[in-house]
Amino acid sequence: MSFQLKLRGSRLTLEALGADELERVRWLREEEDARALFVQRLREDPDSRGWWAWLATLPDGEQIGSGGFGGRPGPNRRLTVGYGVHEEHRGNGYATELLTLLADWALAQPEVDVVRATITPANAASLRVAAKAGFTATGERLQDEEHGELLVFERRL
Repeated sequence: MSFQLKLRGSRLTLEALGADELERVRWLREEEDARALFVQRLREDPDSRGWWAWLATLPDGEQIGSGGFGGRPGPNRRLTVGYGVHEEHRGNGYATELLTLLADWALAQPEVDVVRATITPANAASLRVAAKAGFTATGERLQDEEHGELLVFERRL
């Protein structure tokens, strides 16, 4: 594996997880289906660590949330990023730092040109996080069975 599996920000450390670690960490309840999929994909392709889930911790090791991508980039050289912070840690700027670290890492990989985030229009906090992390609205809107309408934001090289 040619890329770094640990990222350090001003307050957070992000660590790329393998399948076994991912099964053991605290995860957002509403994202359990995603965790199961990520574990399956990581078991099928253990070298894809970094393209799925990253754990975010404070200097004392406390888990504050997680983020990651939907697998390796395809021929379009694009990734979609997701992120979440546990409720008791929200409102401290951790989501912005988490998203910035992930996007910076992804855009430093030679096979990635674009990182996308899809956000529901009603999620004001996540919309602010994306803007603070350097993402811009594309004007594109997607329909998702689970989440409804999603606005598309991108950060490019």
